[in-house]
Amino acid sequence: MKKIVTAVFAIFLISLSSVVPVSAGQFGDLLIELETSVFYNKQSDEWRGRRDAWMADIRSAGDNINSLKRLLVEFETHLKFEAQTFAWKSRRASWLRSVNSATTIRDLTRQMITCETAINYSSQAAAWRSRRADWLRRARAI
Repeated sequence: MKKIVTAVFAIFLISLSSVVPVSAGQFGDLLIELETSVFYNKQSDEWRGRRDAWMADIRSAGDNINSLKRLLVEFETHLKFEAQTFAWKSRRASWLRSVNSATTIRDLTRQMITCETAINYSSQAAAWRSRRADWLRRARAI
């Protein structure tokens, strides 16, 4: 009996160690990865001058959801409309409301996925197509 209890306890401890907490850092990494998938010519001219500081802002945002919201919207704002699907123009206002009402990293991650799905493949590096499934898997795991 003691061996069974010990084995069950060990399995319990192992299962706890496999639980990955939701991390703002993971969100930031995924957002940076998404940004790097988009061709420069599909982003505003101002973006080139802001990009490095934007990445630094993401890395220093920690778990400040309001900062992360602002940085997600800033990324999307600097995408040219031609980089996005035609339907995005009519969906954008609703998306902005959803971003602004996000209260958790998980909520915000869903909005980042929505933003990603509105970017035309032709606006992204070809390598993104092979990385996208893994990116989506990691984002959905948050």
